Amino acid sequence: MTAAVPLEGAVPADRRVLRGEHAEGAGPLSTPQLRTGAWTRFGGERTLGDPVTEDVLSALAETTRTAARAQGYATGWAEGRREAAAEGAAHRAELEAVTREAEARRQAEHEQALAALQRAAALLSQQTATTAAEVEEHALALACELTEALVGRELATAEDPVADVVRRVLAALPQGLPVTVRLAPHVAGHPDVAALADQGVTVVADAGLDPHDALLETTAEAVDLRISTALARVREVLS
Repeated sequence: MTAAVPLEGAVPADRRVLRGEHAEGAGPLSTPQLRTGAWTRFGGERTLGDPVTEDVLSALAETTRTAARAQGYATGWAEGRREAAAEGAAHRAELEAVTREAEARRQAEHEQALAALQRAAALLSQQTATTAAEVEEHALALACELTEALVGRELATAEDPVADVVRRVLAALPQGLPVTVRLAPHVAGHPDVAALADQGVTVVADAGLDPHDALLETTAEAVDLRISTALARVREVLS
């Protein structure tokens, strides 16, 4: 098959000029801007850009910027969370330290107050014991003095002191044993003492005895009927 040979003088299709009615509806052709570009034009004024590559690279750059912003936001958010967690942990640690310090201070104050209370109680107990001992001592002395006063009053107001001594001796006489009774001299010579002789008692005058005293002696024992001895036994019982 023979290839078509263009006629001499024919105008190429891309250089044909529209005329007449065809030219009325024609407009300027859309020509891409090739002298500008951020990604494909790196030269002088004569260097033209690549619009297709420019669009692809611009879209890729925008995607990269969007991803970087998202990554930055995520990184910042994570960093913020870490900082917030660290601040929260530090705040909790500080609060726990303050709480422990307050608890330790409260415990120390409680122990100090308890120790002071124990010291006060011990001092009060000591003072109370001292006061009670003094009161008891004074009460004992007062009871002894009162007893002596009452006994002295009874002896002083007795209608017949000698008869009282004789009755006390007769009440204390042991049975079936020879007895010697020591009495004050003026009591030993009194007529009422003859009743003791009737009981087989030997009466002996003793100048060391008071008018109300008597001492009974047997081969087995001795009975002390002195008033001073009786009062001593009262003091012993009261103490």
